[in-house]
Amino acid sequence: MTRVQNLLPTVVLACGALLGVSTPAAAADPAPEVIPIDLLLAGSYTDAAREAIAIWNTAVPTIRFVEQDTPAALRVMEYKTARGVQSHVNIKGAGRGWVYLEVGDARLYKPSRIVVHELGHILSLPDLGPGSPCSKVMSGAWGGSDCVNVQPDASEKAAVRDFFAANDVGDKVPWWGSGLPAR
Repeated sequence: MTRVQNLLPTVVLACGALLGVSTPAAAADPAPEVIPIDLLLAGSYTDAAREAIAIWNTAVPTIRFVEQDTPAALRVMEYKTARGVQSHVNIKGAGRGWVYLEVGDARLYKPSRIVVHELGHILSLPDLGPGSPCSKVMSGAWGGSDCVNVQPDASEKAAVRDFFAANDVGDKVPWWGSGLPAR
C-alpha cells in the first residue's frame, strides 16, 4: 500500500500534464522603465552617483537607471561656483535632463545623499522645504549637514512608483517649470 501511496502524486501530476492543467504561476513583473544615464562629467561625484543609482534601482524596481559610456538623455555633471554650494537639476522630462553637482556641497553634505536627492527630482519628486525631516531624502539641505540618510522612505518610493505607473520617461514632471529651481 505504501508503494501505491508514493506513486499517487506522480500519477496525478502526469495526468495533469497530459490534460494541459497547470498550477497558476505568479504573473511576470513588467519590465522596469529604463533611464539611460551618463556620468562622463561627474568628476569627484562619480562613486556617489553610482551609489545613488543603485539606491534608486533597489528602492523602486519599476524604474532602472542604466549607466552608459556615451552621452545620455540624463547627464550628471560636477561643477564649481563662487559660492561653493548649489547642486540642482534641469529637468527635460521625467528621467531626462541634467544633474549639476556643486563641488562645495560635498564638503557640507554626504555626496551620495546629494545625488540621491537630485535624482529624486529627475524621478518626479519635489523639494519638501524647511522643517522637513532627515528621514526624507527630498528634505535635501533642510535635513541639515549632519543628515546622512540616503534611503528614500516608503512615501517617496510610492510617489515615484505611482508617477511611473501613469507616466513614461520623458513625460512632463508636474511641478517642474513653476519658476522655482529644484535644489
